[in-house]
Amino acid sequence: MRRQHLSGITLLAVVGWSVAALAQPVVEGDWVRYETERFFVYLWKDVPPERLPQGSPDPLQAKLDEIATSLEADLRNVENVLRLPYSAQQHGKIAVFIYASLEDYQQKTRCYLCAAHVSALPNTPEVQALAAKLNRYAIYAHLDNTPRGLGGLSIGLPHEVIPHELTHVLDLTLIGGAKPATLREGLAVYASSKSDAVPDDAQFGLTDQHLRLFVEAENPDLMSYLTGCSSRRFIYSFGGSFIDFFAQGLGIERFLKFYGLLQGEGLSLAQCPYGVSFEQLDRLFRQTVGLSLHEVRQRYSARLQSTVITEDGLRSFDFVMDQIFNKVISLKPLLLEGAELERLARAVWAGGRFYADKAVYVTEYISDMRNYTVSAERVAQALKNFDRVRSFASMYIDDPATRSEVELRLRELEQLARQGRYEEFKEGFVNLIFRYMTWRRSPQP
Repeated sequence: MRRQHLSGITLLAVVGWSVAALAQPVVEGDWVRYETERFFVYLWKDVPPERLPQGSPDPLQAKLDEIATSLEADLRNVENVLRLPYSAQQHGKIAVFIYASLEDYQQKTRCYLCAAHVSALPNTPEVQALAAKLNRYAIYAHLDNTPRGLGGLSIGLPHEVIPHELTHVLDLTLIGGAKPATLREGLAVYASSKSDAVPDDAQFGLTDQHLRLFVEAENPDLMSYLTGCSSRRFIYSFGGSFIDFFAQGLGIERFLKFYGLLQGEGLSLAQCPYGVSFEQLDRLFRQTVGLSLHEVRQRYSARLQSTVITEDGLRSFDFVMDQIFNKVISLKPLLLEGAELERLARAVWAGGRFYADKAVYVTEYISDMRNYTVSAERVAQALKNFDRVRSFASMYIDDPATRSEVELRLRELEQLARQGRYEEFKEGFVNLIFRYMTWRRSPQP
């Protein structure tokens, strides 16, 4: 269940604490900066009026107040879930950069496979002037498609995006160290779901359905994901599910003790920069929870096998598989290794098995803009995909306004291609595919 929107006034009255701004908004370069108790909010200065609250005497101030209230509430909720207090005096305030739309966010950050993300502070004069007061990690987000107007898309499963990213900041700042991506992302999935004003454990039920289908299809040892890497989409589901299982039985404090001691070891695969060994897992489980790896595996497997698979669970599972396949097929004329990527995408799920190494390679490759090229021949090939995208829009996009927007963008892109404006065409076409090509059943290879 999503949190219902609460106005700043209502929220402050309920929780009894203030998020009043410490200074008036200041325009700095391309941003409007707004300081609160534990955040520096950077809002893109050219936010269209329709994205601001209507009927307010000062719409920009009203939006900043809404964002500030939301951020402070989310941080307090994540702190409570993880029992990790965050001190801005000790670690610096958290910078949050918010673009006006998903399209702006993707174009400016080149982050196509993420709804929001955390990275080091940008090296700009405006931000560096405040660097001593800021945490080294910043959150990047946008105003589109979000509960309470801040965050990002929901990819496959319902996630609260800003609490997810705030968890990463607290993790990197207060715990640190190299950790398997499965558990780092899983901790953020767990905390963001549990930080709802009305926690909805059904989110983990859906995750468990997804994983049970995966287990039954391939019969893998999901615990092996702690020793390496897997498809991006599976590490979120498995990590969140496993940590929820751990916290329910042993407490989140016990998990964080285990997590804090866990250190990654170098792996040979470039896409998997660190992992752990079964021996290390067994040693740490015995040390922190008094259970062997075998005992933990058995208890977790029993949870999954008792999970009833619903239509939503099946849809979530299909979603994960389909988005890899469809995006590669649509983008292959612009990818440097398009034909090879299509072959690998078809092989990600083949012979009744899921191949994690292929999925990781494909998702990493298509998210890197350096792997796209532009030429008259490749643009001509890409134009052949327009009918497929039009078909997708008419069949799978129910909202008439969104469908019209996709069709308009396709017409504009076709004009760019015919005018020889290939770089603009590439940017627009890749953005369109990543924004909309997310749910369609794949033909069997």
